[in-house]
Amino acid sequence: MTMRRMTSAVGGVLAAALLAGCGVSLQSEAEPIPPDVLPSPVAVATVPAATPSATPSEVTSPTPAPSQSDDDVARLRLWFVQDDGLAAVESSLPVDSNPEFVMQALVVGPTSVQVAQGLRTIASDPLTGAPLAVIVVPETTTGDVFDPALVTVQLSQDFTALPATEQVLLLGQVVLSLTGAGASAVAFVDESGAPLAVPLPDGRLLDTPARARDYGPLIYRP
Repeated sequence: MTMRRMTSAVGGVLAAALLAGCGVSLQSEAEPIPPDVLPSPVAVATVPAATPSATPSEVTSPTPAPSQSDDDVARLRLWFVQDDGLAAVESSLPVDSNPEFVMQALVVGPTSVQVAQGLRTIASDPLTGAPLAVIVVPETTTGDVFDPALVTVQLSQDFTALPATEQVLLLGQVVLSLTGAGASAVAFVDESGAPLAVPLPDGRLLDTPARARDYGPLIYRP
């Protein structure tokens, strides 16, 4: 092979590689994201979650999360609203934190630094600070069997007064944060304890316990 032909062949290979690297496939609509393939937190550095110092009277004080001295401990991601989606921030809470503590952190909302990043919560009433969602602690008697990985959340009457889009975002906050803390699924009930069918991002009603993949389409991707 002559030098000219060899140079031409090499150039062709490089051009093909560059064209292949530039290809980007686009999707016409969002698809649910499995819970084991969630995006990285939007914050690069760890941003401590707001510690609920003033607990609303409606919320039962949760068991404090155990202190962690190991810098390598896995940290829980809390999900807050950003624009019309949900974004994750790495909190100071360890993974497998008490569900009540996780919910209370959502009620208290993002820190001032996170608010400056455009994050907000819908888990509390903006006027009174009262929680719109609380953890239901199961009452057990001898012989009762329940799934500890299935968390039940009670939605207040004020939840129904929210616009439909805000309802879905709140449900997404709760489901993604609690499943990230170890829950397998989240069931919703009203103030009387009756099961609730809750709206999904596509407008359908879900009458079974919700999982992370159900609210995956809400994940914010700048």
